[in-house]
Amino acid sequence: MRSTATAVSTADLHPAYVAAINSNDTDRILGLMSEDVVFQVPGEAELVGKDAVGAWANTFFAAYEASWDKTEIAMEQSGDLAISRYVYVARYRSREDGSELHETGKGVCIFRCTPAGEWRLMIDSWSTH
Repeated sequence: MRSTATAVSTADLHPAYVAAINSNDTDRILGLMSEDVVFQVPGEAELVGKDAVGAWANTFFAAYEASWDKTEIAMEQSGDLAISRYVYVARYRSREDGSELHETGKGVCIFRCTPAGEWRLMIDSWSTH
C-alpha cells in the first residue's frame, strides 16, 4: 500500500478551494483540479475536464464578480479520496450593469490524492435551493 502523505491536509481542502473560487481567477482555480475534473452546474450540462471547466469559468467571471460563503458540513477521507459536503450563499455582481444576484444551495466536492501526494478536486456537484 502506498503512502498518501500530503502537503495539504484534508482539513485545508475546502478553505483552499473557497479561497481560489473567491479570487475569481480561473488559473488559480484550475490549479486545484484534476485533469478529468467534473463540474455539475445547476441548470447546465455536465462539464468534464479542465478545458471545459476553464472555458465555463472564464465566461462566468467575465460576466460576474462572484463571492461564495461556503460552510463545510462534513469532510470524510478514505484512502486517496476525500468528500466534502457543504452549503453555500453566493453573490454575483454583473460586470455590465452592477446588478446583484443571490443564490443559496448545497453541494458535494470529491477530492483525489495524486501519487505525488497532492489533493486535486475531481468533482464539484451543487444545486440551488
